[in-house]
Formats: sequence, C-alpha cells, structure tokens
Amino acid sequence: MTKKIILLLASVLIVSALWLSGLQNVYARVLVFSTNTVLDMGGRYSHIKVAEDKGDGIFHVFTIVDDTKVNFRQSFQTLLYPTIIVLAWHLFTLFILGWRTSLRSGKWNIPLFILFQVIFLLLLTAYYSSQVARFIYTMMMEGFYVIAIIIVIIDSIRHPEIIKRPKEIRT
Repeated sequence: MTKKIILLLASVLIVSALWLSGLQNVYARVLVFSTNTVLDMGGRYSHIKVAEDKGDGIFHVFTIVDDTKVNFRQSFQTLLYPTIIVLAWHLFTLFILGWRTSLRSGKWNIPLFILFQVIFLLLLTAYYSSQVARFIYTMMMEGFYVIAIIIVIIDSIRHPEIIKRPKEIRT
C-alpha cells in the first residue's frame, strides 16, 4: 500500500511539474481550438482566445450580446486544474495496472472529460445571452473537481486491484 501511495504522489508531482512547465497552455489551446471549431460550424461570431493577465492564463471570450460585440475574460484555474487530477490518476493507473488496462480506461475517461470542458467553454460564449446557459455554466463552474473525483472512484470500483492488495481481491 505504501508503494501505491508513493506512486500516486509521484504521479501528481510529475503531472504538476509538466503542467506548470507549459502543459497548461498547450491543453488550454487544444480546448480553445476544439471549442472554436464547434462555434465555426455553428456560424456564430463567438470565439475564444488564450491570453495572459498578470502572469495568469485566461480565456478571452468574444461574442455578441443584444447585437453588440462584447468580450470578457475567464480564468483558467476553475476549468483546467481538475485536469491535473485526471492526468495524474491515469499516470498512476499506468504504473499499477499496466499500459493496456490504463489505456482502455483512459480512452473513455479523458475524451469525456475534455468534452465536458468544451461544453463549458461553449456555455461561456452564451453566458450573457441565455439564462439557461448561465444556469448550467454556474452549476458546472466547480463541477470539474467532482467529475475528476467520479472518474477516480469509477476506476477504483472497476479495478479493485488499484486500492486493495492482491491477496485481498476476491474473484
């Protein structure tokens, strides 16, 4: 069990170091590209850019509200920090379960997590023009931590060997 805790902490440290070294900006640009692709298909003026404000990463949102072009900013933290949990978890499962099982789990978890984040950014572009978008956006604001923890819990249930010692697992 001590080995697993050390591996989990090492996974978190590795992903956090990569995140702070620039992975956050790369990931933000992937999300913005995905979101803008969806927005372009819809033919809307709305689009998002990645920018910095006093050293902090932000999403700069451009949209139309009541026939007026407006722009506003949203900080990265709420949306992107839970990604560290998901990536660190999958790195940890790679060590514990092996690459095949980890890949099978990650091929569903990571794209689903990204999809929720893209939906969040789409809602952000409609924040000032739709009460429904504003409500769902507000509800999802801190929800990414919950989604990340749900991914961890589901993986732990599906693969009991992650938590339990091999002799404790019942078949």
